Amino acid sequence: MTPDEKIRERIIAFVDGELAPAERARFEAELAADPALAASVARHRALVARVGAAYAPVLDEAIPPQLLAVAAAANDRVFRPRVGRLAPWAAIAASLVVGVIAGRLALPEQGPLVARDGALVARGQLASALSTELAAEPGVVKVGLTLKTPDGRYCRTFQSAADHLAGLACRQDGRWVALTATAWTQSANPAYRTAGSDIPPEVLAAVDGLAGQPLDAAAERAARDRGWR
Repeated sequence: MTPDEKIRERIIAFVDGELAPAERARFEAELAADPALAASVARHRALVARVGAAYAPVLDEAIPPQLLAVAAAANDRVFRPRVGRLAPWAAIAASLVVGVIAGRLALPEQGPLVARDGALVARGQLASALSTELAAEPGVVKVGLTLKTPDGRYCRTFQSAADHLAGLACRQDGRWVALTATAWTQSANPAYRTAGSDIPPEVLAAVDGLAGQPLDAAAERAARDRGWR
């Protein structure tokens, strides 16, 4: 893990209240002496708040029975990641670093992401969800935060229980290109409610790096109805 990754991991743990008391005290002392670190913590808190606001319409919705059935079936798949119970912030070691492997990895053609011209492109159910679903709508693929980047691209986070996959994809040349994808497992708690805190740190970091403007429900629907143009 690089020094930057270690710092990001500590920031996430601090904001989520996951540091042990002694480690939290040390981190708070570092914050008081390091304005740059304090600014990074403030940015992450703001990002978590934006993601939480994007999920607000569905925080109290019960998961549809059909989604629970699909997720339960997915848990029995042969290729289920053998990583045990994932914490809300999944281990960085579980991540699939798209920028490094996109031009090298031979992905199965029937998977949710396929390699095309050095990029990982969404297909099938994932591509359909990214193109048509709104954040407030339930589905086998859960679309979360939608934002518009300074250069005019639309980008969306996604979580697929069936594929044990979460990530961030942006609309480019009429297709959805994954900027980040990481191993992800839906909570085993039947009473679980989808929330922004379930988005893996790799995906949140990618969202933060885009410096995009999150869309509210009306703007998201309008962009969808325009075909993300």
